[in-house]
Amino acid sequence: MLPPSAASPTTLRNSTSSAGLLPGESSTGSGKPSVPESPEKLVVLRQGDAAKHPLPVSDAPGAAVLSHSAPALSARRSAGLCAAEAINTEPDMIADGVFAGEGRAKSGEKIFLKMERVTNANRTQWEQYCQSTAQLTRHGRSVLTFAMRGTKAIQDENGATRYVNEQYEALADRLGQSREEFDDFINLLGRNGYAWSQGNKRRINAIHNTHAGATHLYLNPEAECYVIYASKTPDFQMPRIGDNSALSEPLTLKEYERLYRDLLICVGVDFPDRGSMHSKGMFRNPISSIARTHTGLSMILRGFSGAVVRKYFPDKQTLCCRPLSSMQYMISSALQPDDYRVIDYSHEEALTTAEESIREGQIFEMPMNTIKVSALDRLYRNHAAT
Repeated sequence: MLPPSAASPTTLRNSTSSAGLLPGESSTGSGKPSVPESPEKLVVLRQGDAAKHPLPVSDAPGAAVLSHSAPALSARRSAGLCAAEAINTEPDMIADGVFAGEGRAKSGEKIFLKMERVTNANRTQWEQYCQSTAQLTRHGRSVLTFAMRGTKAIQDENGATRYVNEQYEALADRLGQSREEFDDFINLLGRNGYAWSQGNKRRINAIHNTHAGATHLYLNPEAECYVIYASKTPDFQMPRIGDNSALSEPLTLKEYERLYRDLLICVGVDFPDRGSMHSKGMFRNPISSIARTHTGLSMILRGFSGAVVRKYFPDKQTLCCRPLSSMQYMISSALQPDDYRVIDYSHEEALTTAEESIREGQIFEMPMNTIKVSALDRLYRNHAAT
């Protein structure tokens, strides 16, 4: 459960942090399809828990539903069976307030993209996901922190390296794993550089920074706001655990992985005025990050939002965000100097500052970025061509 002092994911509108992200790194879980059990079997719920720097514009062309069963989804599901198929970078509106597209991760996997309006019907699912992710990644207090902190490398009798953690009994209730499943997970942490003993601050900080993104996703059905996300399957739908946004008991690590294994990354956007959209709360599924597949998704997700907005909301010309310095590096590396502006920074200064912060392991929030929607659209449509 979130501490009393922590604000609800629905109320932290002013921060636009992007969390849990490393330059060029992204990843996913087991790859098995998500088959949620009956919600009552999972947890018991308790009631009550819980820039004004315009860019020159160029090249501008002229209620989410719970079950996205439109014919477009069936076509995408069939197409997904063919791994070698070309990526369709033309976004489609598949239901009222729901837009779909495809992408290819930097590591080669096909991904499925959605931009879905937040409504009273889907808000609870996203709040549950944000809360569960925040609980899983809170620095110093989460089950992932204890798992990473206690993992150490040893040599077996054949000289091979494996990883061990002696805290299984202490963490068992929060893990929900058998001892064999726990040992497999610990070896995954170690092999992919997430053990504290290895000193890889970038990867460990990326997990802990996920907490910031998960507590800043803006989910307000009364405003015109959307969640944009990437998944491993075209028909992924956010599971719902009972009727309350706040969970009275945290999900175990095993429950979290089973429910959200196909969800890779998400970000929120809203439309506060006629000419722009604002982005906030980008974060990776932490289990996805640890697996280190499906890399390089952050700018694809931003690009997809630009492609949707340019096609269906042509009056919106810019996206505004205040990214963490790790995300700033990705933005500045992917875009041309004329594609965006950062308050008080040139393109070169923003890129250098972000690069130095990553190298030194000091991640911080950058000033407001104002990005051309046309540049994001171009980025998305070209990303799978190389």
